[in-house]
Amino acid sequence: MLEESESLAIQYLSSGLKKQGHKVNLIVYHKGEKYFKKRLKKRIENFQPDFIGFSAMTDDYAIVCKIAKFVKTITNAFIIVGGIQATSCPDEVISNDFVDYIVLGEGDDAIIELIENPQNTKIKNIWMKKNKKIIKNSLRPLIQNLDTLPFPDKELFVKEAPYLKEIYHCITSKGCPFHCTYCFNNFMKKLYSGEKWLRKRSVNSVITELKIMKKKIKFKQVLFLDDCFTSDKKWLIEFLKKYKKEINVPFKAISHPALIDAEVLSLLKKAKCTKVKIGVQTPIEKIRKDICKRNETNKLIRKIVNEIKKQKIMVEIDHIFGLPSEKAEDYKQGLEFYIGLKPNIFSSFWLQYYPNTEIIEIGKKFGDVDDESINKIIKGDIRYGDTMKKRKSNPELLAISRFMCWIPLLPQNFSRFLLKKNLYPFIFRYDIFNSFPYLIQHFSSLNSLRVVFSAIKRKLLLKKLVSKLNSKYPKTNSNKNI
Repeated sequence: MLEESESLAIQYLSSGLKKQGHKVNLIVYHKGEKYFKKRLKKRIENFQPDFIGFSAMTDDYAIVCKIAKFVKTITNAFIIVGGIQATSCPDEVISNDFVDYIVLGEGDDAIIELIENPQNTKIKNIWMKKNKKIIKNSLRPLIQNLDTLPFPDKELFVKEAPYLKEIYHCITSKGCPFHCTYCFNNFMKKLYSGEKWLRKRSVNSVITELKIMKKKIKFKQVLFLDDCFTSDKKWLIEFLKKYKKEINVPFKAISHPALIDAEVLSLLKKAKCTKVKIGVQTPIEKIRKDICKRNETNKLIRKIVNEIKKQKIMVEIDHIFGLPSEKAEDYKQGLEFYIGLKPNIFSSFWLQYYPNTEIIEIGKKFGDVDDESINKIIKGDIRYGDTMKKRKSNPELLAISRFMCWIPLLPQNFSRFLLKKNLYPFIFRYDIFNSFPYLIQHFSSLNSLRVVFSAIKRKLLLKKLVSKLNSKYPKTNSNKNI
């Protein structure tokens, strides 16, 4: 694993492999760790794996390639790459001479078949190299009954990164009911056209998992990572009642304005929901509808945000900068809308054109992206961090992004005054205005304070762990940072 956050996909694969009697090991690259390659080499020498797997997102594909190439020089183990990068750009990933296999789509069953019989050249969801030829197998159907999957292997991560155990990451479903043009779900729905993409676990399955893991790792809160936690109202009502009775731990979730109402919010509150995150992406309705393929109106968004506030649940809003066709003047209208919403937290991102998503063709139409830049994204030459530089190079957009972060904190009349008099570009042009909003927002309630202290504790544990690793593996001339 290439970062200090946990991966549910890896946890599910680990559980499936262990269930079949296979041994599994995990190594996490911790930010700030200086001599990771030396530690990685020692782990490989001690564990002696037959297969070494990587789950690659588009943004970390370049790092995956760098480490996988290094691994190939120190072991004869087969290299497997899965994840959205392998699924959306299989020809690119399999073309690397240090990659032996790639896994497309869901790997739960495919990875077990591969490891138990690597000579089998007809494993669905697997592409492989045999006798200098690439064998491209077809996809198997999606797993429709998610209850057949074993519970995720949380101990795998807790052992390697103990600072992760206080917040329990959980999914109750796979897939999404929407097909926003910029999201990987947009590509996956096309890949699995004709199949049911959104699938739910049973209420009892999720509750049983949480009860078992609450005893084992004693987590303090739960983060539901479903693309839309409230997609099935009937399921949700049953689940929240049981959750309140049997788990009773604060939790956060992601939802959508079209799939949440006053009744759902009341139940969420009673079950100890502390924050709901919803994507707005742009306050301009025409751009949201035509570019993002999201049909919810500003009127609906305003209504739902107010309902969330009535329940005294924190509301976080996602916004995307750099959508095709948007102009700086659009934000004059947009800022007024956001000031009226006044959410608890703003999260803003810069649009990244992920491979094979619908937004690419839209971006080409408006001249925002071309084939050359998309090819660089596919190869890992352009990453999310590079797109962030665009915003930082535009002083007006940078000031707008900082102003947005302050909207939850400033009195609405004062925010409107700054907007009307066009003062925000001058006030929010300094970097010092970037950090304070998040710190202040998290001191808005007792539970938020707990979150802050938990985050501080995790950072201290991470710092202590990194320091320990750096002292345990001193620098050598042959070892370089990642």
